[in-house]
Formats: sequence, structure tokens, C-alpha cells
Amino acid sequence: MRENKYITCLILLIFFLSGTIHAQNPWQQDKGEFLLSPYLSHYSASAFRNRDGDKVDFENQGQFVNYNPRLYFSMPINGYKVNLFGSLPWFFNQYEDNNLRQRNRDLGDIELGARFHLRKFKMHYLMASVTTFIPAYSNDQLPYTGFGRFGMEGRVILSGNSPWIGESNNFHKIELGYRYFFPSDPGQIRFFSSKGFKVVDKVVLLGELDAIFSFSNESEFFENNLQLVSDFSVIKASANIGYEFTPKFSLYGGLFHDVLNRNSGIGSGFQIFSVIRIDKK
Repeated sequence: MRENKYITCLILLIFFLSGTIHAQNPWQQDKGEFLLSPYLSHYSASAFRNRDGDKVDFENQGQFVNYNPRLYFSMPINGYKVNLFGSLPWFFNQYEDNNLRQRNRDLGDIELGARFHLRKFKMHYLMASVTTFIPAYSNDQLPYTGFGRFGMEGRVILSGNSPWIGESNNFHKIELGYRYFFPSDPGQIRFFSSKGFKVVDKVVLLGELDAIFSFSNESEFFENNLQLVSDFSVIKASANIGYEFTPKFSLYGGLFHDVLNRNSGIGSGFQIFSVIRIDKK
């Protein structure tokens, strides 16, 4: 369930740093625009931190590995004021130790949501989003893909740039959300922040912090089934670099690592994705 949610931020920043600045909100797709992004991440963990913060290696030299390709899209419903977005994920999960090997390939939670432009404050934009998470998997084989529960999330987003650095060569973004899975739990507080900077023409550096604080009565930790652990805390940091080949095609890649954990696997990995912009204007 610890999917790379911050991909939406990575993709939206392209509009802000590409030089195509809208008259309204550069973080939203406007009429006639469509955004498509294929994405792949790799995550691995061979140890976890318990509730006291102590590092514990998986038994029998165990290791959990996850590959997660997904396809993201974003498009306007009512011009830039309302955007429809979503993603279709696929998971390859594997746990292996000295005694066993478990593999599972399946779809993940399909995301479908709407993002709303609320207000502009000089060089900043206030937005909000509502997202549904629809389980599209069976959870009949370990390691599971997710909780197997319908979820909903509300999120507040503040995005902008620092004019003293430059009007169009940098950006920052802060998001705060709450996600809940029905009918019982978990409930999750989600926090995300990022800072991007165009170092030279066509090259962008991006740093991020992504935090999840998940609360549930089901507090058991499964080292061979990390996607099902529902009571945990994790903060992940990442560093990315991107190159804009054309105004309508960019390629990004980066590394990430957990920097704080509670009842959670200590994970690291990489991500790559491309951004394809279609403008029908």
C-alpha cells in the first residue's frame, strides 16, 4: 500500500518548469490538454524497525522485493479549475529467504480522483483533491498486493515558486491529506513536500519527502507481506533528475530511501518515468 503517490507531483511540475506557463493555474491541465505518464519503481527491504525503533533483520536472510509499473493520466473536466486524474498500477511482489520463495503478480488499487483549483495567492496556488482507491486484485497469493479494501482520500495542496530564485526555474509544493479504508481501517495521515530547481536548460533536480502515518487495530508486522502491514509510520526521501528532450516529452529518474520507520520495513529503491504531453489546442 506504500505506492509512489508523489508521482503526481513529479508530473505536474513539468508544466511549471517547461516554460509553458498558463494564464490561470500552471499546476492544472487546461482545456485541450492531456497528460500521460508511464512509470516504474523498484523497492527492496531486508530489515525493519519495530515499534521501539530498533532495527531487526528479516529471519533466514529474507528479502522483500517489489516492482511497480503504473500508468498515470490527468485531463481537464472544466478547464483548469477541475482536473480528472487516475492511475492503473501493476505489482510484482516477491519474498525470499533460505527456506521459501513467494511471488505474486497482480493489479493494485486503481486510483481515480478530481483535483480542484481553489485560489491564487500571487505566486502560489491553493488546490484540493478527492481520490478513490478501488482494489482490483484478489489477494489469493502471498505476498498480497494491498489491503483489499475500498479507500478514499482528501488532500489540500499548496504550490508555488520563490521569485527571488527565479520566476520559472524553481518550484515548491506541500500536500497534506487523510486517507481511510472501509469498513474499519486503516486511517492514514499523508504528508508530502518537494523542491525542484532547473539547474541548466532542460535539466531539473528534485528533492522530496513523503510521509505516511498509518493507524490500525491490526498492528502485526509481516516481513513476508509488507503491503498488508496497516499500523506503521514511514518517511521516505528521494532525489531525482530529469531531462526535457522536447516540450512534450521528458524523462525522469531517481533514488529513494526510508529515513524514519516504525513497524515498517526499511526500504530503498529507484524510480523512472516519462511524461507525454498532448495539446489539442
